[in-house]
Amino acid sequence: MKLARNANDIVAKHLTNALPGDVLSVIGITHANVVRAVPTEIPKVEVRQEFTDIMLELADGRLLHLEFQTTREPNLYRFAAYDVAIAERYRRPIRTVVLYTGDVKSAPSELDAGSFRYAVENVYLNRLDGDGALDTVKRHLAVHEWTAEDRVRLAFAFHMRFERRTRDEAFEEIVETVQSIPDRHEQNDLAALILGFSGRILADEQKARLRRVLEMTELLKEIVEEAQNRARRERDREIAERMFRKGASIADVVELTGLSEQEAQEVLRRVRGET
Repeated sequence: MKLARNANDIVAKHLTNALPGDVLSVIGITHANVVRAVPTEIPKVEVRQEFTDIMLELADGRLLHLEFQTTREPNLYRFAAYDVAIAERYRRPIRTVVLYTGDVKSAPSELDAGSFRYAVENVYLNRLDGDGALDTVKRHLAVHEWTAEDRVRLAFAFHMRFERRTRDEAFEEIVETVQSIPDRHEQNDLAALILGFSGRILADEQKARLRRVLEMTELLKEIVEEAQNRARRERDREIAERMFRKGASIADVVELTGLSEQEAQEVLRRVRGET
């Protein structure tokens, strides 16, 4: 369930609707009144990856940077590098929360590098009561009292602690609960949460199972359609490039490829080595 950059943008757009107010408090991230999701691309920065996990703008003006870890982070230098890049780009205070899944029970939360100090908040999802969260969601669905907090409970339940269910039983029950949500908009919001958060750190077989469930949501259809459109645009640009190399005019390229005149000119500049 690896998301391309354009898919991340689509998910980020839906995350804004999926996380109103302080709903993240149900998983231990308190006082985080979410206003919107913001792009996580960090250009021209030499860190291990080009994108942070999730970044949200808060009502107090800060940016909430959420990192997901399946293993214990030995030190915080990597996260500090991300946050310096984010702060430099947006000129905002950063609040970083590291969400640990799996069996991680402790991890560093502070870094003293001499001339600067850096701190994060650690949230251990395996300490949360998965049985209680899933029971609450199912009870609310049964009496038509679904809440935004239930979205968060269900999206993160994959990584919580279960004592009355095996992990496989819990996963199947979560998937069945996702399927039982009747409202299409609610399905999209939940799909955005799962794809934006849990989707990236589930096991491969769980991703495949979950993808089949989410395939009918408008969100996933939008992602697939955007990917197809992007592939067509790239193909048209490749054709235009070959045409220009054979001496075709801009008018001919526009007519035969469907590219706009501006897009055709951009391709021509690339062929000429002007960009």
